[in-house]
Amino acid sequence: MEYTTEFKVQVGNELVEMYGKDKIESFLEKYLNLAIIKLSKQELLDDLQSIDINDNRWQATRQKAWNEYGSKLLLKVSS
Repeated sequence: MEYTTEFKVQVGNELVEMYGKDKIESFLEKYLNLAIIKLSKQELLDDLQSIDINDNRWQATRQKAWNEYGSKLLLKVSS
């Protein structure tokens, strides 16, 4: 079951008359989607700052990923 949260935004009548309700709704939806993407990116960047690339576990995981997928990447680049 999908739930949604509704936010109420008040826009001046002058703007609605000038640009139209549909155009303003479209702009708000696009703006909010971009804001959510920016928030997600910031969370990812915050997570990356907590990674110590000198940690042996990180090194081992990186090497394992290279062993599994590196040759596939090299084949695509050299083709």
